[in-house]
Amino acid sequence: MILQAKEISKSFGGVRAVQNVSIGVPEKSIFALIGPNGAGKSTLLNLLSGLYQPDAGSLHFEQTSLIGLPAHRRVRLGIARTFQKIRLFKQLTLLENVLAGFHIHQDVPLWKYLVYGDAGRFREEARSLLAFIGLEARSGERAGALPYGQQRMLEIARALATRPRLFMLDEPAAGLNAAEVEFLLQRLEELGRRGITVVVVEHNMDLVMNVAHRVFVMDHGEALFEGTPREVQSNPAVIAAYLGGEFAA
Repeated sequence: MILQAKEISKSFGGVRAVQNVSIGVPEKSIFALIGPNGAGKSTLLNLLSGLYQPDAGSLHFEQTSLIGLPAHRRVRLGIARTFQKIRLFKQLTLLENVLAGFHIHQDVPLWKYLVYGDAGRFREEARSLLAFIGLEARSGERAGALPYGQQRMLEIARALATRPRLFMLDEPAAGLNAAEVEFLLQRLEELGRRGITVVVVEHNMDLVMNVAHRVFVMDHGEALFEGTPREVQSNPAVIAAYLGGEFAA
């Protein structure tokens, strides 16, 4: 397992958002976290990525304990993520946004790295990442001028600039049309072929069932079921949690 959590919990005031969840993510797999609204998926992803620290439990990236380690330190270990709400530098160009992702490999402030530093030596790799998401031809345009779906893809390229071994995505298909979802699915599959471990929180069940190797289901902050997509689709507890929803067949 490249990532392993044992009995981690997180409360906000009197609300237990995640309760005694244990999870193991196999290396070089595409691992999906699903569940009804309010199930605790995003909170769990925030715990795994370092945005939150757990109240209890253990969390390891290979042999390294992540407890107490902030998100920026985890990035240097090879852990990257995207967010539900897009967080681009919208006044910068596409190329500059991706170049900003390479900053993690430097020891100078971001502004100094972009203005005076060694960002130029990453330019070819940054263009390759833009080509990966189909946006190399727009590299000189301002990021804020992109349509919503392309902004999501640009955020993926910027996160990949950190050269992650473990890449977490929080609802990457949200707001995408059918063609964009299909392109996203193809990109996730390609990341898997490149040996990057992917953890994805997603509501789009067509995407999940077509791309994931393993699916971890949560409900009310607790682990409900884990299995292959086929096993998840036929599990009575999962079907009940979704009230038939996407799993009714």
